[in-house]
Amino acid sequence: MVILDADAYGHTLGALKGPLDEQRGEGLNRLTAVFEKALPAIDDEYATRYYMHVRDMAVLAAEVETLHEK
Repeated sequence: MVILDADAYGHTLGALKGPLDEQRGEGLNRLTAVFEKALPAIDDEYATRYYMHVRDMAVLAAEVETLHEK
């Protein structure tokens, strides 16, 4: 989960700075899918809320990236 957290931060920061290259853009999409699979496995309420926020941040970064493409 720590690596997912760090990846989400890195991809989000990159998306906010400007368009991501193809590899990082695809990585951001894969990352959001991984969060959807991992979140149900967390049995700690605080950790679940925290990682839901991190997932939401990655989803928003993907939306920003989509806007860069237009």
